[in-house]
Amino acid sequence: MTETIRYGCWLIDNVKFSGEDFIKKIDFNGREIELLITNYENSKHIEEPFQDWIYNKIINDGMMNSRNSPLPIKSIFVITKNGYENKNASEFSLLFKLCLKLVYFQPTLVSHTSEFIPNAAITMPTWEGFKSVTTSSQTEINSKTFDKVLFYFDTLNKLNIKHSSILEEIYKISGINDVLIELLSLYSFIEGFWWNKKGKSNLTDSFLAMLGQDYAPGRENKTKRENIKSIIESQNGLLRNPKLDDMRHILAHGMYKQEEDSWNEKQWKAIYQQRNLLLEIIIDSLINKIKKT
Repeated sequence: MTETIRYGCWLIDNVKFSGEDFIKKIDFNGREIELLITNYENSKHIEEPFQDWIYNKIINDGMMNSRNSPLPIKSIFVITKNGYENKNASEFSLLFKLCLKLVYFQPTLVSHTSEFIPNAAITMPTWEGFKSVTTSSQTEINSKTFDKVLFYFDTLNKLNIKHSSILEEIYKISGINDVLIELLSLYSFIEGFWWNKKGKSNLTDSFLAMLGQDYAPGRENKTKRENIKSIIESQNGLLRNPKLDDMRHILAHGMYKQEEDSWNEKQWKAIYQQRNLLLEIIIDSLINKIKKT
């Protein structure tokens, strides 16, 4: 260790985890940073200085202040094993946290960065939105989903984008904590953002533009686009009509207030699945759009 290096740790709460650690590597400003993704049980065997930092500081402090934060013994830890340079610390940690949030969006929670600066200081992780979480996340953190974190990071970093207000806005929608309002907000965003014609917008054309221009462009991706369209239509058909814009119609015109009490478990499951699918599609589409600019 040298005085020019610091180490970061992010806690991820309300997320599924297989219990098997994995290692990933990420490049930032010419430095390869090794990342360990682990949990409380597995991290008991981690070497120093991480043992003292994780156990005596983060976990002990978190357990004593659990009223204002998730229990750290139930969180997943993302740790930079070889650290990053002090001079670029803020840029790296902010961008990396943004990418974690975009893949593991709410109701999964990602802490602010905890940092260990050798012979200087330790900053503790803090959380936003902890008290508002009432839904168990269906998201899983594993090697495959984490690869998307690396892809987002690499894409934004190469373009020297350290903050994106539009991506942050989509993340905020995921934290409204009302799945129906979240769905309506996502559909409204799609209709407005991907409307490329004159005159009054309509969701169907905007949705197809999102898929064709940014999510999965090209003739070779036609099947992928059709599959997404088919999934949405099938989910909507469980509530009313198997049309691409029917969920938006139900929500925007208040019909859900007359019907939501009668929806069964299968219908609610489809609603939550559609919400998660839309978030993934919108974020992927925005990243691809940013990449092209």
